[in-house]
Amino acid sequence: MTISTRTYHDFSFNFSYNPMSGDVAKRSGAAAVKSAMLSLMKTNYNERLFQPDVGSGINELLFEPMNPITEELLKEEVENCLKRSEPRATILGITVEGQEDKNRYKVSILFSVKTETEPQKLETYFSSSF
Repeated sequence: MTISTRTYHDFSFNFSYNPMSGDVAKRSGAAAVKSAMLSLMKTNYNERLFQPDVGSGINELLFEPMNPITEELLKEEVENCLKRSEPRATILGITVEGQEDKNRYKVSILFSVKTETEPQKLETYFSSSF
């Protein structure tokens, strides 16, 4: 695996500031990619001005019956969203687990980033109240 010397940087979504410079804090490397992935998955289609294809249909699927079919549809939606809008991540695997007792889905994404040697893992939860 070839490792790029380029480092990815994004703004921190909580808009905290860097105490040394006073500027908005940045995330770098895999943390920046993970934040961007979460943001994309939680964005609905047509939510971003002039970018109607950015986002996902995950929110709509959360109101469907909790069963293996919906889990598979969620998996496909996550994969399509990230492949379409996050070129810095190469998806290695996605698992979706419905947790009926908590009324949510656990989504685990295994991915690689060109700037990192090890595969990265992102776990998040989706429920109809996000």
